Amino acid sequence: MKNDKVKSKKRKYDTFSITMELEKPLLYNEEEKEISKVQKKKQKKKIRSKKIIKAILVLLLVSIIGFFIWLSSYYAPTKEAELSLISDNNVEVSIDGNLISFTPKNTTATKGFIFYPAAKVDARAYAKLCKMISSYGYQVVAVDMPLNFAPFGKNKANDVIQKYGDIESWVIGGDSLGGLIATRYVNSNLEKIDGVVLISSYPADSYLKEIGMDVLSIWGSKDGVIDFQALIDAKEKLPSDTTYIEIEGANHSQFADYGTYKKDETALISEEEQQNKAASSIVNFIQELE
Repeated sequence: MKNDKVKSKKRKYDTFSITMELEKPLLYNEEEKEISKVQKKKQKKKIRSKKIIKAILVLLLVSIIGFFIWLSSYYAPTKEAELSLISDNNVEVSIDGNLISFTPKNTTATKGFIFYPAAKVDARAYAKLCKMISSYGYQVVAVDMPLNFAPFGKNKANDVIQKYGDIESWVIGGDSLGGLIATRYVNSNLEKIDGVVLISSYPADSYLKEIGMDVLSIWGSKDGVIDFQALIDAKEKLPSDTTYIEIEGANHSQFADYGTYKKDETALISEEEQQNKAASSIVNFIQELE
């Protein structure tokens, strides 16, 4: 009897121990499976994140390449523009790096005009317009922008002002995108500029209005590139005494000599007439500045 009891107890103990031992690996497997699931989820997230980052980098690279391909096809000056780069009896023309200077002869200029070209347009294409303005007694400098893109040379006006230290009063302006970048230059260099000329252009903010800057805004009635609604809306961002001049029959392209800007309309007046009217308006504006 005693032996039976001992055996029974021992069997009971052994059965319990075996059960525990058998359950251990089962519990361990469940924990391992759970850990494995979590790790797999994390791995999937990493893979997904890497794919997203890779896709963004590829898209960014394609965009950058596309942008520079777009910049590579620019508007070169015509033969007529090249002829205007030759000095004559009234104006001395010189090129120093990216600065194309037009200096009046037989007079000492005290006022100057800095000009920023439109996007993808070689600054030399504005030679005739700049030469016309300079012939009235003003130092005029057209800035040849890096890759013909004004945003890459916003502060190039500093080089002009430093080079011509004798000029007492400066006006800055530009065509299309060049005009916008010219206004941004003024935002951080107010003390250097006395007036702003916008050709087929308008500012992105109200800074010129806030500081009471003298502004001349010129555009053509047949401009097929400018956003006319944005031009109208920009009136709220400009000083109340801004001078507005619409040249009837003028388009976007004929303010310079480079051909026809993409999507532009056909002008109803000649290139010479359009540039003469623009030059006269700019000269009158500069003359009236104190």
